[in-house]
Amino acid sequence: MTDYLVLAVLAIAVVVLVAWPLLRPATAADRLDATTEAQRRRLALREERDLALEALKELEVDHATHHIGDEDYAELVARERARAAAAIRALDRELGTAPGDAR
Repeated sequence: MTDYLVLAVLAIAVVVLVAWPLLRPATAADRLDATTEAQRRRLALREERDLALEALKELEVDHATHHIGDEDYAELVARERARAAAAIRALDRELGTAPGDAR
């Protein structure tokens, strides 16, 4: 009987320890700083870049499995490469890492 009591107390202690971060009141350290306009622009550019690169991957698969023809593939790949390149160049300018920029 005491074994079950010890296990129950131990289980309750573990649950409390694991749940404590969720149960305690929030402090100032728990809050995130507001995002700046520059951070939002960079995030949007990264998302645009990632979407274009993902679209290129999907086009590769679709072309390899013959779901799209060669002409459509060439047109769509050119468009997505241009989209990805534009996002990467804009992100480089935003971060100041464009070729020729002094660091």
